[in-house]
Amino acid sequence: MEIEITPEKPRIPMLIRVLAVSMSLYQLFTGLFQLTAMNQRVTHVTFALVLIFLYYGFDQKKKQQISWHGYLLAAVALGLGAYVLCTWFTKVGACGMAPPWYELALGTIFLLLCIEASRRTLGWVFPIIAVTSMIYARFGEMLPGILAHKNYAFERIVGNMFITTDGVFGMLAGISATYIFLFILFGSMLRAAGGGEFFINISFALFGHVRGGPAKIAVVASSLFGMLSGSGTANVAGTGQITIPLMKRSGYKPHFAGAVEAVSSAGGLLMPPIMGSAVFIIMEVLGVGYLTIMKAAGLSAILYYTGLFLMIDIEAQKMGMRGLPKEELPSVRKTFKEGWYFIIPIFVLIFFLMYSKVSVTRAAFWATISIPLCSLLAGKERRMTLPKILEGLESGALTALPVIAILSLGGVVLGMITLTGLGLMMSSLLIKMSGGNLLILLFLTMIASIILGMGVPPVAAYIVLAILVVPALIKMGVYPMAAHLFVFYFSTVAGITPPMAPDAFVAAGIAEAPMMRTAVTACRLAIVIFIIPFMFVYNNALLLIGSPVQIIQVCVTSFLGVLAIACAVQNYLGGKLPVLLRLALLVIGLLLIDPGWKSDLIGIPVLALIFAVRIPNTLRRFTIGLFSSKPAV
Repeated sequence: MEIEITPEKPRIPMLIRVLAVSMSLYQLFTGLFQLTAMNQRVTHVTFALVLIFLYYGFDQKKKQQISWHGYLLAAVALGLGAYVLCTWFTKVGACGMAPPWYELALGTIFLLLCIEASRRTLGWVFPIIAVTSMIYARFGEMLPGILAHKNYAFERIVGNMFITTDGVFGMLAGISATYIFLFILFGSMLRAAGGGEFFINISFALFGHVRGGPAKIAVVASSLFGMLSGSGTANVAGTGQITIPLMKRSGYKPHFAGAVEAVSSAGGLLMPPIMGSAVFIIMEVLGVGYLTIMKAAGLSAILYYTGLFLMIDIEAQKMGMRGLPKEELPSVRKTFKEGWYFIIPIFVLIFFLMYSKVSVTRAAFWATISIPLCSLLAGKERRMTLPKILEGLESGALTALPVIAILSLGGVVLGMITLTGLGLMMSSLLIKMSGGNLLILLFLTMIASIILGMGVPPVAAYIVLAILVVPALIKMGVYPMAAHLFVFYFSTVAGITPPMAPDAFVAAGIAEAPMMRTAVTACRLAIVIFIIPFMFVYNNALLLIGSPVQIIQVCVTSFLGVLAIACAVQNYLGGKLPVLLRLALLVIGLLLIDPGWKSDLIGIPVLALIFAVRIPNTLRRFTIGLFSSKPAV
């Protein structure tokens, strides 16, 4: 049996398809031949605005026919983009001067187009944030206390946001045009070639027969598919249609099946080598290489999925579950034989990043180009034909549109916060609210990240918080990489956190389960990722920073800590746990995840004693049972 992902595709007008393919080809060209920053950013944003107004309707729905106002707004966006391309160089010497009246009008229209594009793709939340930031810049003097500032004229606001590198065409648009689009295109091309089906089939072949197999399939498949999709919600919709019914069929309750899929999908954004779009912003802000971020995030991502894997296995033990019959699963040998070449493009990406030391942009270019070339190894029936290549190019551009809309309007938010000095004021205010206590500040940051992440995609939440909150963490002595990852992680898990929990609600809809119960269960399964960010803030060894001995120690003890927490949260270790023993396991888990010899010397012996006393064959049950189709004895 082979699993195929065949979502229903809407009919897309030919004009949109041609423009989308053209945009992807243009971006591939810029991946090989770097253009002047302003030229690249303006063309990138203009392409996106034109496509958004043609592709999305006024009510945020993708259209089968283009409306008259779609044509009108696209034409206006194209004309304004062409104007900026033709005039920006002459404006360099006029920096700081008030724009003429006609440019003020054009800039106002362009900002309104960016706001509308963001609303059409993402809803009202982020446009409201952007408009509020501009109102704050104009009337900030009316606010009390530390939030007050000198008012800025409307002309100054529009002038800063339009034909400059401080607003719409600022750093965030540059990151989108340079890095993010090519990585989205890489994932789209790999999916168009059949890579999504291959990774899901591999997950089924490797784990379908083991205890609690369908849920473990969801973990592996969603982590792999999530790296390609770049969206937790899209990941749930793509793989959940397959994995959730299988989990229900094997005996998992609907709300648990939905929660497993939601947590697995959210983690795809945290898993190297292809992580969420926010990673490229972190890279640019900190001035570090992509490889550095991959290394720092690697252990946390592995611990996240290890914890989820153990939770699922313990649930299977409690229910006495078996795996799926092998005759219902794809053959490992056949699946690898037919799709092994899909792994090559990922290795190409890693090779260029790690060994050739080329730029991230160039690495993404060659990895994307390698996909159709590698498909030639598949044989005549499976190789990537021209229609498939065009499908990948088209899908890449259309998938990137919401991200480009976020980052373009995010440039306005960033510009306003920089102009008014709100970032520095907010940092001082947060430190004052926390009373100089780092733990309280971290807790406030977590709450802010989750609340904001509930209403906007993770990259949008990260942008705002990286400007307003991260500086406060760094002032309190937090290592900059840890501060940025702390905000990024909690912005990501907002997708499974009540009361909004979009990822969990989509999964609940597929599972036909109560939405809030699914979201609460998802939080319980993802408990590790709510703990680890606090730990790596206090000890950077979890970011793989330190001596080889420290790193080996933290890897071993962290895995033991995750095991203890999984048993405590699931209330099972060879049977239901007494309350005091459950609390003891939770404390031991925290001690072991916290890198340090003192906590390890307490945690390891006590954990070993609990396991030895509780059930003598615990180790056998966890090691053999994880990879066996037998139910718990």
